[in-house]
Amino acid sequence: MSFFSRLKETLLNRKPITATYRQPPPASAAVRIDELPPFNLRVADLMRFDPQIRIGLGARNGLLMGAQVDVQGGDPTIANWVQTQWDRIWASSSHQLLRTKLYGFLPCEVMYREAASGQFAGAIEFDYLKDRHPRDARLLTHDGQPVGFSLKCGNARPVQVLAPKALVCTFNSEFGDAYGTALLERAYPPWYEKWMEGGAKKTLRLRMIKDAYIGDIFWYPIDKTVQLPSGETTSWRDIAREMVEARLSGGAMTLPLMFDREGRKLIDYSPPQDTGGATPIFQWKHDIDIEIFKALEVPPEVIEASTSGSGFSGRSIPFMIALSAVELELAELVQAVDRDILRPLAQLNFGLQPQYTIRPRSLVETFSQRWNQPGAGG
Repeated sequence: MSFFSRLKETLLNRKPITATYRQPPPASAAVRIDELPPFNLRVADLMRFDPQIRIGLGARNGLLMGAQVDVQGGDPTIANWVQTQWDRIWASSSHQLLRTKLYGFLPCEVMYREAASGQFAGAIEFDYLKDRHPRDARLLTHDGQPVGFSLKCGNARPVQVLAPKALVCTFNSEFGDAYGTALLERAYPPWYEKWMEGGAKKTLRLRMIKDAYIGDIFWYPIDKTVQLPSGETTSWRDIAREMVEARLSGGAMTLPLMFDREGRKLIDYSPPQDTGGATPIFQWKHDIDIEIFKALEVPPEVIEASTSGSGFSGRSIPFMIALSAVELELAELVQAVDRDILRPLAQLNFGLQPQYTIRPRSLVETFSQRWNQPGAGG
């Protein structure tokens, strides 16, 4: 075999030479391992309930809901069919696909149906998705690429699902990592600082309790008792405890005015005093919430109302940053759907290897056209 023949065979080989490569563990985990508990999918589920996390994710998803793709090249009939299938997938299942970034990857079982009418009557087409929790799935790979997943189903043996019945979406999959990287992992440090023991939320709560309840001082004579109208006697300690309960419930308190032989009060009450310094605690929590937005790649200027000026003035650059972030997310979703659903299904329906390209439209251009503003849309 000549040199050029061997070179041609090497270049056209579909199996990567570096298929056995495995990504090393991220250095960031080792840097913060003394401060943070390890991030996992259970933590990701907890983070979803944070209002700040939900607002940030909602802002990202909102930018993507109007996303569009273009299918070009190859047989026009096949390209038209692929375009129709993508539009159906995005219109019915985008809310499921966009959950991928929460965990880094998302396994879905794809359900199909036979087209009953129209240009492609009789063809197998997309119907809907059955998304499954990543915690119960293990990905199946071939030559470093996901080809399906194995899913735990109760006490039964794991079920293996392969493409095109299986769709495996990833987020920020770098260096051949089939499991991707969860977007919530980036927001984990500020979220943990917010909710951990001694964090911003609990410190703020303790501060409010301090100002509302704690700090009362009751002075009572320990060697005296009070005779009730019923004839029973009770200690001043019990009476003071009832006063504390009345204070906690917001009820009114009555204290007898009693003096000893030297004119000193036997019963006295000192209300709690403001300890000061509340503003830094509120500012601490606000700074953490801003860090969460930034970790989710949503600049605060995109969400928060402007404190000066009006309209979109001065926000075009932060908005472009947010669009760039979600464009990368969209491109990875399109690649996964094309790999696991569109191309296998097109080959099944039309009997030949489809030759087309599918590309997401630029969100920057889409929003610029929507605002009738060229370029950056400022």
